[in-house]
Amino acid sequence: MRGVFNSTSRSNHPTVDFCLKSCPKTIPLPISTVDGYHEIGMRVHTTDFKKIHFTQLFISFARERQKQLRGTGCVEQDSMNGLSNQLLSRYPDESEASQVRSALHDPYFPLGMLERTLFADVDGMRFFINKSRPDLEPVLIDALREWSKIFLRIRSDIATYYDPATITCIPLDGMRHRLPRNQWCTLCGLCCQIGGIRPMPPPGVLYPDHWSPCLAGDAMENQQLCPFLYQYFGEPFFFCAIHNIKPAGCQHFGETECLRHLSERNLHIYKN
Repeated sequence: MRGVFNSTSRSNHPTVDFCLKSCPKTIPLPISTVDGYHEIGMRVHTTDFKKIHFTQLFISFARERQKQLRGTGCVEQDSMNGLSNQLLSRYPDESEASQVRSALHDPYFPLGMLERTLFADVDGMRFFINKSRPDLEPVLIDALREWSKIFLRIRSDIATYYDPATITCIPLDGMRHRLPRNQWCTLCGLCCQIGGIRPMPPPGVLYPDHWSPCLAGDAMENQQLCPFLYQYFGEPFFFCAIHNIKPAGCQHFGETECLRHLSERNLHIYKN
């Protein structure tokens, strides 16, 4: 993926309604005007799905899925299934599609953060990257597949080598538990928007060998986000899946470093 995200012209993301064959209701679909095949106010039907960029499909699914997890708003299950099926149709290999499906429907999969990073336009100091460019679609399809693969492997590793009940701030049992409050960390997840960190575990802890490239930022091309970052049931709260055994560099990241990081975050701005 390195070198693929070249700058391009700017575009906003208006909203259109798009209809799913299985649901009479419409779902807001954020779109861009790339290629000129979308217009504000048009209705995109199932026969037009191949024209819809993968970025817009993912964002639409992510927003509806997060609403479903939060239990807020009216989310039609048929609509969710339709969006999911359209996303997965971009993966002709059945095993890959199954893997992506499992990740997308996991309550800890960071849909919100991926929308804000991997699938968001980037407004840099001297460049702009439009994630709805046609040439980026296969790159993003591959990237989501890789994210899903790594996410599921980490989930499996935690259950195999560690105690899911104590490895992080809440038990990883798929149930809702109270997140830690009354602390300086607001669980915004911004500190985990990093390319990588030295994979040095705390004393007395061993990591699986394949965690090293994940932590160092070498597990996938153009890694923009730590793959150990989890989201809490569609809420805007993100936490480290291995908080209690996280690398030494992360252990030393405190409130002072957090405030400095927040002040520097506008160098490159992700725009949805």
